[in-house]
Amino acid sequence: MKKLLKNLMFIILLVTSFVTFGQASFHFINTPAEFHPDGTLATSSPIIFEFRNVPNDANNLISLRFYLYPNEDPLRAFDDNGDPINDNVNWTGGNDKMNMLMGLLNDADVNNGFYRTETVNNGDGTFTKTYTVFNVSNNGSGDTYKNGGIEDGAHYAPIIRVVHANGQPRYNNSGVLGMGNGNNPLIVDQATLDQSPDIIATHFAFSYYPPEENQTTGNGEFPHITANSSIDLLGSGDGSGKQNQIITFDPIGKKSTTSSPFNVTASSTSGLTNITYSVESGPATISGNTVTLNGSVGTVTLKAEQDGNDDFNPAETFQQFEVIDLSTFSPSISTRLTEDYPIEMPSFYAYPIYITSAIEEAELIAINNIEVTVDGTPITVTDENNLHYALWTPNAYGFHTINITAYGSNGINTTITKIIEVTNSISTQNVTTLDDVVIEFNKENSRNFYGTYTMPQHVGSYNQIIANLLVECPSETGDCDDWDRRAFIDVKGPDGNWIQIIRYITPYGVGCNHAIDLTDYASLLQGEVEFRMFIDTWGTGGWQISLDFDFQQGSPQYLYSNVDELWDGFWDLGDPNNLQPIPVVNYSYNSNVESSHLRLSNTGHGWGSNNSQNAAEFYEATNYIDVDGIQNYTQHLWNTCNPNPDNCSPQNGTWRFNRAGWCPGTIAPPDIIDMTPQISKGTVDFRYRLDPSYVDECHPNNPNCITGVTCSDCNDGFNPRYHIDGQLINFSNTPLVQGTLDVTTINNTANYKLHAYPNPSNGIFQISSSSPSNIGKSVMYVVTVSGEIIKSYYFNSAEELNNTTFNLSSLAKGLYFVTIENNAGQGNLKLIIE
Repeated sequence: MKKLLKNLMFIILLVTSFVTFGQASFHFINTPAEFHPDGTLATSSPIIFEFRNVPNDANNLISLRFYLYPNEDPLRAFDDNGDPINDNVNWTGGNDKMNMLMGLLNDADVNNGFYRTETVNNGDGTFTKTYTVFNVSNNGSGDTYKNGGIEDGAHYAPIIRVVHANGQPRYNNSGVLGMGNGNNPLIVDQATLDQSPDIIATHFAFSYYPPEENQTTGNGEFPHITANSSIDLLGSGDGSGKQNQIITFDPIGKKSTTSSPFNVTASSTSGLTNITYSVESGPATISGNTVTLNGSVGTVTLKAEQDGNDDFNPAETFQQFEVIDLSTFSPSISTRLTEDYPIEMPSFYAYPIYITSAIEEAELIAINNIEVTVDGTPITVTDENNLHYALWTPNAYGFHTINITAYGSNGINTTITKIIEVTNSISTQNVTTLDDVVIEFNKENSRNFYGTYTMPQHVGSYNQIIANLLVECPSETGDCDDWDRRAFIDVKGPDGNWIQIIRYITPYGVGCNHAIDLTDYASLLQGEVEFRMFIDTWGTGGWQISLDFDFQQGSPQYLYSNVDELWDGFWDLGDPNNLQPIPVVNYSYNSNVESSHLRLSNTGHGWGSNNSQNAAEFYEATNYIDVDGIQNYTQHLWNTCNPNPDNCSPQNGTWRFNRAGWCPGTIAPPDIIDMTPQISKGTVDFRYRLDPSYVDECHPNNPNCITGVTCSDCNDGFNPRYHIDGQLINFSNTPLVQGTLDVTTINNTANYKLHAYPNPSNGIFQISSSSPSNIGKSVMYVVTVSGEIIKSYYFNSAEELNNTTFNLSSLAKGLYFVTIENNAGQGNLKLIIE
């Protein structure tokens, strides 16, 4: 250990005699002593460290590395005679558990779900940068910096590394940024020095021991700095008056073993253009800037060098790309056709066969075409993106062999075979899908359930489809959720779009059964169908769900139908900055459509003294549907809840109060609006216009709101909003294909991974997401264990969320839940206030 420290000091002295430095300082602000086995930091606090007075041109690489540290009880650094104890830690052995690259000191600030940085310009040519590390997830889940696993009960020495190389980040022989070629956290190995003998590289390292040994560490025995320390950071000059330059490659994607020669380019911050290229390793050669592959798979590492001139130092950089063998990839095919049910038709009608296809490495390989044959005879296939469909009109009842083949551009094809019966023997039947599915927070199906089921296949065979929804308390625990929860059931369309078929609000703490006519969705409830159900349930119990369908034999008015979504999401009601937030949809009717209606589901949510007139849940609104700018339909959004429309009574709670578009313990009934007169227009503008008389005077966007005067809290975030699904249901006796929609689809499938830090806290904390780029305008709820929403916040961007410090110190100590939702998805976490 002493030798390592001496080596470090030698290199520091060596460098100072050749280069110029800017004086800066390093500070540990917070030093947690515990790591959880899942890789998160101690619940008490994050690691926080700070670089102060850093020269603006310093571009040192920062990394955080963890080394396994002896776990003895008690931990001792010195024996009874005061001599250092050999701790048996091999700091050069590469037994680090995790290596987190944290970019360059002068990079833009980030907040990425693992750490965040905050930079302050000191105004004197220097800046101060603070790093807060709140998650070093190390469990191999795919969201880690390096797999390996923090072991519970083990001790780790966190080392913050500052990497120098004449002001430039270092690369190893494989072109990896910052690591050099060795494992020593303190000194630069000879291989790195040999890589560029004219460049002296220096690593500074800072760390701390667990609290048990803080009092006994010292006297230079251990290569750790346990207190704040002054350090020298390298600026962009080297004492010669020359400036450094940074070389950057243009991106290079994956290549195939058969790829033709291609050119690469790199550029320098100096503007110098005489850059030379070479292949460091891998299955390629280079001439000038033209790369030629040799036909083998592997990883190619290229190097770009610029020799510098009187004004700039030499520089180099590396770039890697992968070469793959395309012949190892095969197309995948899926179809909604199922052998579980025959295709039922009283006469021979065209039946749509839907197919989806995919292939890995889609940037290099395409699906050239899809072929469908029935009993050896090809039928025409129409392509829309990766959705394909064929209209098959059987010529005989009985069994038929259907082959579906996908041809890849790499010469590989895949075929699936279905043996399908066609019959005119049709009778009323009941089909079960969800069967005693339990949805309960923090259980197997925590708020969401997904399942795939097979259903009858038919044309002209059923004139009514009734869904029967049974909602019970979970049989294992008997504990129903105490509160009325928003819920929905969707099915996935052939094009992959999720379409709502049922909007539901759970009862207060009891079970009920319900029925609704879903004939409108006959085109979707066929063959192999994927379902999903969401219940906004939290920690007070759950729900046991069963769903079956009665298919009533009979001749429908029209043979075919399809569903096109116009709106799917939630929007604010009464926001003074945007009183009409729902977009106008320009829709073009298929020329074969003979009848059409709009199926409109809207439920109002949000209430309280900070929402004018108790909106949106308890506000009796009048909304409108406009067609081509002219009012077409008036919607009175108000439901009578006593008696309960679905006979779901008695319940606990306030189920008797009327509400906007729904009642506790009911399927929310949609508005059905005839649009048949609009078909002849061809193209139509549909607008859902919200009650123009309503303005939320307590909304944060109201400049005239005065806290304590006009409203109790003008910054309260629990604003009124509508959850809306608007679908055009079209009918025809000519085939209508459920194809790719002409309007923007929102599937609500994003799963945001949220992190609160510190957590537990005293009620003052921040939240970040590991996928912040996906979070746009969102609402955040703070929910009690009993399911009561006690605080809401609205954010317009991930940046706004990440930069907000929440203060819930007035809440009682205990466990809370936090959920963030938007039209793209949701995320949630547990929050502990102590």
